[in-house]
Amino acid sequence: MALISIIEDFHPLNSPRLLDRAAQLTPTLSRRSCKPASLCLLRADGTEESVPPEGLPELRRGDSLCLDFGEHLVGYVTLELDCAGSHQDAPAFLSLRFAETRKELEQDPAAFDGWLSRSWIQEETLHVDLLPHRLALPRRYAFRYLRLTVLDTSPKYRLVLRSAECRAVSAVDPEAAEPLASGDALLDRIHAVSLKTLAECMQEEFEDGPKRDRRLWMGDLRLQALSNAVSFRNFDLVKRCLYLFGGTRFPDGRVAANLFTRPVPEADDTFLFDYALMFPVALEEYLRETGDAEALADLYGIAMEQVDYALSELDETGRPNAQAVHDCFIDWCDELDKEACALAVLIYALDYALALARRKGDEARIEALPPKAAALRRLALDRYWSEEAGCFVSNGQQAPATQVWMVLADLGDPVRDRRAMEAASRMTGLRMNTPYMHHYYVMALLKAGMSRQAERHLKDYWGSMLDAGADTFWECWDPTEPDQSPYGGLIVNSFCHAWSCTPAYILRRCLRPSD
Repeated sequence: MALISIIEDFHPLNSPRLLDRAAQLTPTLSRRSCKPASLCLLRADGTEESVPPEGLPELRRGDSLCLDFGEHLVGYVTLELDCAGSHQDAPAFLSLRFAETRKELEQDPAAFDGWLSRSWIQEETLHVDLLPHRLALPRRYAFRYLRLTVLDTSPKYRLVLRSAECRAVSAVDPEAAEPLASGDALLDRIHAVSLKTLAECMQEEFEDGPKRDRRLWMGDLRLQALSNAVSFRNFDLVKRCLYLFGGTRFPDGRVAANLFTRPVPEADDTFLFDYALMFPVALEEYLRETGDAEALADLYGIAMEQVDYALSELDETGRPNAQAVHDCFIDWCDELDKEACALAVLIYALDYALALARRKGDEARIEALPPKAAALRRLALDRYWSEEAGCFVSNGQQAPATQVWMVLADLGDPVRDRRAMEAASRMTGLRMNTPYMHHYYVMALLKAGMSRQAERHLKDYWGSMLDAGADTFWECWDPTEPDQSPYGGLIVNSFCHAWSCTPAYILRRCLRPSD
């Protein structure tokens, strides 16, 4: 429950000017009509049969009809319902279950006992008093599968589903991005599914997951923006999200870990040390693509505030204090000692802050940041590098994540970087649990000059999701523990998640296949 924060009477620091600018950048969503690709009928007695597209099975109490739309969709569902038999003398009592994967559909909602709200489970029960009826469901769903179950009718009539449609929505045309033609079929497919994942998460803002949480998270935004830059290039949406983060913050100016955008934009009362530092990173990367002078003028000061706050969280020895370490996400791994990672993320962000300062012509920071970064790099080596172990050690703990972030902090020795990443590849404990961490793992392999290993890992990790049936890439995945969930139940995992979309970026910008 590391990401739950409750601050009573939380009052964000809002900038109406920045929020107004963000509102001006709200996209108009594209829409397309999608029909089921196949149907399967499950009778109350347990018998199962495929249904031809032109078939209209009559459903009695206990019967279920599973609709497979053939692809992951985000949108609004309409069902045309009718009846057969004698007069409808009682309401039709129905259950609807939406699921992103088959495995999710097989889960029992009543058995979920995790720490997230069960209200994220995509299920509805409803009564239809009069048939025929056009049932236009008001909620937006993220799904591939829909199971309609007849909880009850009456002996006098049967329910008939005449048609089903999903109006799928996105800020971009999923077909607009150029496919990869690498000559490697697996990499091309990983690239395509990465873009499908990204497109599904591009709504009125970059959502972390269109099923759950449907929110704008800073760590996810940075990665989404990278893949967007090599595909859809919808930079207005990136700018909108940066302005949202700048426009509603903690009362002391810190960028929140995530935002609510409805009914009005409001910073969540959750702060993550490493996510806040991704604000200057994402801003500088956006400016590299666009040269947007307005964004630099409006957001530069906010970006530097995040750096200043992080520097203030170092103790007298220069190490991150206990609060900073506690506030670090890094990965879903409660056992991970995050002290070294926290310092490494700060060092990493300082390089981007310096690039921003040079854009701005901020001479004071141009002079101050390099010696500060150099001092922290010396501290990182002195404190965390173990020549005996051949890797970085954080308070006695050796972990892949520690190696990754220390390599990305660019401590200046390619030989040591390679040793650290070779050690990381051999570590079996404290496994990386999310595509978020695996993205940075691949980037660290590339930083260490290990491009073949980076390509192999990308194929093995994201490819194993494809082998497990992924239409879009998932929030949490360990091939050795496929039912893993940080929330206490697979049914609330997000199976289309923003931070898993980065193979598109890696394959376009960073990795030349089979180097």
